[in-house]
Amino acid sequence: MTPASAGARRPVVAVVGAGPRGTAVVQRLAARLGGDGPGADIEVIEPFVPGAGRVWAPGQPESLLMNTLAGHATAFPDDSVRTPGPPTPGPTLLEWSGHHSPGLAPHAYPPRALMGRYLAWAFERIAAGAPPGVRVVHRRDRAVELAAAPGDRLRLVLAGGGEVVADAVVLATGHTEVLPGDGESALRSDAARLGLVHVPPGQAHESDLSRVAAGEPVLVRGLALNFFDQLTLLTSGRGGRFTTSPGGRARYLPSGREPRVYAGSGRGLPYLARGHAPGTMPAGHRRVVLDDAAVEGLLARGPGAVSFTGDVWPLIAKEAGLAWYGVLLRRSPGECAFAAREFLARYAVAPYGSVAETGLLERAFADPAARFDLRDLDRPLRGRRFASRAEFDGWTRARLDDDLAQALDPGSSPLKAAAAAVASVKGAVRRLVAGGALGGETRAELSWLRAFGAHLSSGPPPSRIAELLALSEAGVVSFLGARPEVHVDAARGVFTAVSATVPDEPVEARALVDAWLPGADAARTADPLLRSLLDSGLGRVHRGDGGRGGPSGALDVDPAGLRVRDARGVASDRLFACGVPLEGVEWNTAIGARARSNAALFRQADVVAAGVVARCARSTAVLAAGVDDAGTRGTVRG
Repeated sequence: MTPASAGARRPVVAVVGAGPRGTAVVQRLAARLGGDGPGADIEVIEPFVPGAGRVWAPGQPESLLMNTLAGHATAFPDDSVRTPGPPTPGPTLLEWSGHHSPGLAPHAYPPRALMGRYLAWAFERIAAGAPPGVRVVHRRDRAVELAAAPGDRLRLVLAGGGEVVADAVVLATGHTEVLPGDGESALRSDAARLGLVHVPPGQAHESDLSRVAAGEPVLVRGLALNFFDQLTLLTSGRGGRFTTSPGGRARYLPSGREPRVYAGSGRGLPYLARGHAPGTMPAGHRRVVLDDAAVEGLLARGPGAVSFTGDVWPLIAKEAGLAWYGVLLRRSPGECAFAAREFLARYAVAPYGSVAETGLLERAFADPAARFDLRDLDRPLRGRRFASRAEFDGWTRARLDDDLAQALDPGSSPLKAAAAAVASVKGAVRRLVAGGALGGETRAELSWLRAFGAHLSSGPPPSRIAELLALSEAGVVSFLGARPEVHVDAARGVFTAVSATVPDEPVEARALVDAWLPGADAARTADPLLRSLLDSGLGRVHRGDGGRGGPSGALDVDPAGLRVRDARGVASDRLFACGVPLEGVEWNTAIGARARSNAALFRQADVVAAGVVARCARSTAVLAAGVDDAGTRGTVRG
């Protein structure tokens, strides 16, 4: 049925959130609704710049960098993306930059603001190029409530006082706040009562760091990517400068406006640098253990029949081990008692963690340091104690220096080879999770794998590690250690932090920066829209182990169609969700689209678009039959 045949009104689709994922949904909707489709008005509700959303704000400081190479970034599906919907190609970031930011190299780590400008341009192109019968309208507002409306439709209430009544709603809300736990609530309350500075978790470019005083100590919790952003704003963002010594090392020249940073995290060390030889594009890793055939075999066992610990993790560890030993034996064949080919063949068939594998490694490598254990990389400070902070800082700088050297020459680094192997299996794990193959309670295991994989293989550009080294050498940054305990000392009016890594040197400060982003947790969401969805019964929290286990943190959806399940478990044909709110139903959902990779983000967007179009077709048929829902003409107000 063509759009013109719907005389009463066209269907209305609301897309809540227009970051990269919401924009991809709009793109696929426009493609599927146009032509012979039913047509529709697509109402895009996004309080920030559409396309860029909150994370990729085009106005954020240029000093904040992506940890993705320019040559990998795209907002448009290319011909590698396998979807049944009509193609919607467009320029990659690198192609777009040729006209808008000349000189960008494919191997560069661009400013996030540049990516934001590209994404904003992409949204404008998609909206302007919508086919006849499809209208895309951006509403610069925030949706705060969702409820049922007459005619089997949905009503979104906006923070600005208006509302949108829609035939279908897509939730692409991305990262949202979660309610703090009891301990965090008490810490925040005590800090406010004593006049201490607490910068809560959130996007670095939105943080009010002006309250952190120059020259004074500040505690920083978190050593992942958000930490590097916050640190940049507190140092070079305050006028400090990095220079290069004659030997090629980075040096930091303070401005005098920096605070004295004491940083720690659960692991106690920063994310490892991405392996990236200067001036090149990474070669990547070809899976040989947890490859597509292995994934298909695991999926074939049926829903819930696969154990992460018993079936999946051994394949990940073996994949990484083969990569590690492959580089080690090419670089230093004399370290092994066997010829490289013989050892690798024996290692490949020895089951992970078995007596056979242990015996093989003991016979092959006299030096225990050459024997690879993937889990050892996760807790590098386990069992280590340092007599002073100066000693620990020196040890940490040596680790950073070694990591930087390996990152800049990844072809000779067993560590970076193993990291590339772990990065390569993320898509395979996503398929197993989305396919329902994993049985039992897997939330903790998958959460650990996501965090560990990010630490190992999704870290900052090598330049950020070089800068951190320079900041530590300049006395601007010191390290707290692993699992620092932070409390408020009301008698002294300060925060205190102590870690078992350096147990005899607690640190006091009147400022605390939480340098992390909250994880997705639907049960503890502080987002009013998601809260109303759950309170109304239009949605429910997903539970693991086939619905028999505890909350996974996700909004519950039908995995095949991404249709939101209501309180009774019935999948809606008018409410869809994708991306971060589904972490738990899917896995590692925050990952963006990579060019030439059959990106899951675009395939997921097309699945949502197909469901919405089917819903719109039904609505159009009802309207054409004269069964209009009285009282809802003029579907958009405010």
